[in-house]
Amino acid sequence: MSATWQICETWREPLAAAGVASLAPLLDETTPDQTLPGQLQRLTKPGLGGRERWRWLLEVGGASRTFYLKRYRRSDWRAQWDRLWRQTFGHSRGWWEYEVSRRLEAAHVPAPAPIAFAEEMFGQLERSSAVVMAGVAGDAFERRWQTALGSAAPITRGRLRHDLTRRLARFIAAFHGTGICHRDLYLSHVFVEWDEHCQQPPRFTLIDLARAHRPRWRPRRWLLKDLAQLDYSARQLGASRSDRLRFLLHYLGLQPRAPRTRWYARRIVHRSDRIHAREVRKGRAR
Repeated sequence: MSATWQICETWREPLAAAGVASLAPLLDETTPDQTLPGQLQRLTKPGLGGRERWRWLLEVGGASRTFYLKRYRRSDWRAQWDRLWRQTFGHSRGWWEYEVSRRLEAAHVPAPAPIAFAEEMFGQLERSSAVVMAGVAGDAFERRWQTALGSAAPITRGRLRHDLTRRLARFIAAFHGTGICHRDLYLSHVFVEWDEHCQQPPRFTLIDLARAHRPRWRPRRWLLKDLAQLDYSARQLGASRSDRLRFLLHYLGLQPRAPRTRWYARRIVHRSDRIHAREVRKGRAR
């Protein structure tokens, strides 16, 4: 059995000065608010299973910083197998989320900055792990869009709406260009910071990277899965067929009548319809 932890070099000294010299206590049974300085607010939602999440406010270098702490405990065999098969053999889920964020940072794809991780392994099996990520600016795309619609903001119509769609498509294409797929790519996991009157261009950040992986086989299948999830969530927000086609064209960099465009469109819509049918059965679709 081995336990390790690491703080990103950029944050090592600032966090030590704020009273965080080690993350080893995160692997114990104690809760973080018993071992870490600052204020920790537990975040809950259905379906977390053995995952635990906190919003962490900490004074670092004379300024208040927001971090997000995620801890993995009680990994069942499905979670262990998914990590071994799709992500990593030698490390934990906490390490993997830290590593994916580091890779995206190196590729200049905006994602939560990796701060630290801790893990306890028994051979190739994960016993527990934790990851700390920096907070990101903005809010979930779906919430920002609903607010903008309610206020009839200029960004929700005409040329500005088209420009937002094109920029989102290029952002997702840049993310997929790293070879990584998200596996949970709904608009709730795309944070956006924008000026509703469009004095500044919108800025996107991709969050919740826990299930992301770099597929070794059949990568197109996983690209289509990501795109179908985006398509479904866009439909839930009232995106028109033209909006969705415009997104796809700029994602692919193709013309409307190109055979590959039609090929992708048919498969994405088919998968998006299946997601919709599943959500209707569960009573969650609008």
